[in-house]
Amino acid sequence: MCIPHGATGSKDSGYIEDDKPRKKIEKLPKAIFENGDPDYDGVVLEYKKPIKKKIFFEKLLGL
Repeated sequence: MCIPHGATGSKDSGYIEDDKPRKKIEKLPKAIFENGDPDYDGVVLEYKKPIKKKIFFEKLLGL
């Protein structure tokens, strides 16, 4: 006779998970949303391209 997948139930390990506080994202005021942040100075972070690691044969052959 076949046993359904849910028939065995789950085992309770007795572990009680701590409740984490939910992260709340504050809603922006409409004026800042439409016109932008007046304190923003326009600084853009540079993106550094990751350096490709040479494989063994490239090091061996000097490529």
